[in-house]
Amino acid sequence: VEDDGWSQFDGWSVFTSPVDRELKLAQRRVVNFLESSCGATVEHKEILLLRYSLPIWMAHINNNGMPKFNQWLSATKENADISPYDLPCKNMYLEALKKLIGRSDHTAYVVITGLLEGIPMAKASLDQLLALGRELREQIHQMLDKNTVLIYPSHPMTAPKHHMPCFTGFNFAYTAIWNIIGVPVTQVPLGLDKNGLPLGVQIIGGVNQDRLTIAVARELEAAFGGWVDPEEKYKMYKYEPIRYLASPTLRNSGSQTSFPEFVAAENEAER
Repeated sequence: VEDDGWSQFDGWSVFTSPVDRELKLAQRRVVNFLESSCGATVEHKEILLLRYSLPIWMAHINNNGMPKFNQWLSATKENADISPYDLPCKNMYLEALKKLIGRSDHTAYVVITGLLEGIPMAKASLDQLLALGRELREQIHQMLDKNTVLIYPSHPMTAPKHHMPCFTGFNFAYTAIWNIIGVPVTQVPLGLDKNGLPLGVQIIGGVNQDRLTIAVARELEAAFGGWVDPEEKYKMYKYEPIRYLASPTLRNSGSQTSFPEFVAAENEAER
């Protein structure tokens, strides 16, 4: 968060949204907790290839020998016994026209994705993106051993209003890229932001290190309260979180206590 002198790379590119400040602050609290309470050594990494998450994902999806997205869209109850490999690609230009007059069964984002899939990709560009994917995979695999996890945003913004994802649909790249990299990921809820919207972060581990991502997630869930019903008017973080970033411990009534314990004490008082 550049405002307080601490910067981090969030994977933003021309295709996706930059990470919301509230989510960056939540990620910073996670880092502080792992350092102060768990004794973890934290290194800030700039993985520049993550800027190409979306095109890398699209290149791999179009080159993995699986049925095309537009073939899956052609699946119906009537042709359920036909293999997706044998289904024709849906005419997405016609589907786009139907969407304009309110006759399509698909969301705008699905239609846009189908149209993009139909655009032929030059072999040179495809090969280049596949090579970038292999380079990114090797970089991540070398970085994550059996005792290392990567903390990464699950999404660049908190829960959007209805229909907004139609205009920011490519933000799924923040999670989709890890399917291409082939590593385990655990999403951890971190309570609510100042507007009562859920916060969360991804814990990414090395190959076959599911146990590690789950173990870290359980520690964070215990420390930050886990999932909180957004319907409740009560907020987990009563005060602006940035107040507590200066030190991993705080003074409350003359005694030193950790941040999660301090929040819990305020919660009881508020109740």
